[in-house]
Amino acid sequence: MERVQGGAGHAARRAAQLYGAVRAGETDVARLRGRGEPRRVLGLLEFAGQGRREERGAYLRRLAASPDAAAMVRPWLGPAERGHLDVAGGWAPAVPPLLVKLPRGTEDERRYALEALAVKRPMEATGPLFGLLAVLAPDEPSWYPELIEDTVSRIVIGGQLPSWRRTPRTDPVLPGACLPMLLRQACQAVPRVRRLALTLLGCGHDPAHLGLFTAAAGDPDRGVASAALVALGRLDDSTARDHLAAVLTEPSRSLDEREIAAVMLGRAGDRRAFETLVLLLNHRDGIRNASAAEALARLGDPRTARAAATLATNRLRIAYALAAVRLLGRMRAPESLPALTSTLTWLLDEDRTAQQAAAGCVEELGRLGDARAVPVLTRAAGDPRLRAAAVDSLGRIGGPDVLGVLLEVASDEDGDVRAAAARGLARYEDEPRATAALAGLCALPYPRRIVRALVRSGDPAAAPVLAAVRDGAPSAATRRLAGRFRPDPSRTAAP
Repeated sequence: MERVQGGAGHAARRAAQLYGAVRAGETDVARLRGRGEPRRVLGLLEFAGQGRREERGAYLRRLAASPDAAAMVRPWLGPAERGHLDVAGGWAPAVPPLLVKLPRGTEDERRYALEALAVKRPMEATGPLFGLLAVLAPDEPSWYPELIEDTVSRIVIGGQLPSWRRTPRTDPVLPGACLPMLLRQACQAVPRVRRLALTLLGCGHDPAHLGLFTAAAGDPDRGVASAALVALGRLDDSTARDHLAAVLTEPSRSLDEREIAAVMLGRAGDRRAFETLVLLLNHRDGIRNASAAEALARLGDPRTARAAATLATNRLRIAYALAAVRLLGRMRAPESLPALTSTLTWLLDEDRTAQQAAAGCVEELGRLGDARAVPVLTRAAGDPRLRAAAVDSLGRIGGPDVLGVLLEVASDEDGDVRAAAARGLARYEDEPRATAALAGLCALPYPRRIVRALVRSGDPAAAPVLAAVRDGAPSAATRRLAGRFRPDPSRTAAP
């Protein structure tokens, strides 16, 4: 890092000339090193080239700390990345000039200004952004209002608008200073503005807004009503749950609104949502299936496993059974193993093409870890479409009956199959045949896919093999990869 900081000068100009050729693949740092380019130029190019493979925010922060590299790379960045980089480096304009660019600027200027505002997070910009959203012309490109909404969300709660379909790991924090502004916007005439304000207000989980959300849930605009229902579902309040339960039986409600109400009730543990969630679990839309399965798993109703098993074994609906299959594996109920085994056996017997359901059965049987699934998984390993997943599941289960299968497929032509076999063989710490097979898999030239599989396994049995890779691999990247191995003491070494 030290050698890329300092005065720009000739090195930065020369690196800027070469950067385009490196990005286009016409040359690389190794070839330039052979041509005798100065170390400072090569350092700048290597830093910029590696940085673009990093996570976007981390890369731009590192870039801002190196003026030479920033000056070189900036012309090649998109407008949003330039805005992020300029804010990180302290080169971005103030808030008023950024707001001036939005109504009449070019697309690049608008994207630059919105990204800079999102990174700066000035609360005084939210009012003008809401006002701009309210007066947008119908012929504006679709990305523009969506980007304005994303910018407002990043300013107010520090991130993108939360999706109601996914349970957030941490709830966003709604600053108290923005509540009056959001309450005003929630009463605006433009549906898009009302929807955005209600969504952000819902992140606050404040029961004081129950009346506002209840009234908005009957809004004639379906988007506004849906946002209000999501906000009601985020309140820990029995009155809000009663309103959501009523939505399930109102004939005027759309399928989207019923889905939101059922999912929110399911997450709250309210069993009034059970019937609706089971119907959604068998819907043709895979996204609805997944949302319903997640809510059913959190609902904790004793009828769930039986319903999921019925759907997973329904031969007429097998194309839509993936969510039910995943739910059975997640629940680990008594019905899970028989249902998954029966469905997979039928698919293998009739050579059906329901690839997603079959692969789901294979993966969930491996997660269950029950030795009774070994025969059907061994059959699945003979199907080229399921071979890698079946070998991986067999390796998870382990046992003496599995070792022979893993040794047989350790020399398979498919690299994914060999990697799955390596993960399974790493469990057989005291078995000489497994150790020999692992050594063969990790012999020169040390395939990186196999090394990565062993590193990710965390099994102590892989330590000797990876130590040999770390000491003898010709590739520095492979040696570094093997050096990342950290044995997991909780892993059961011997199956």
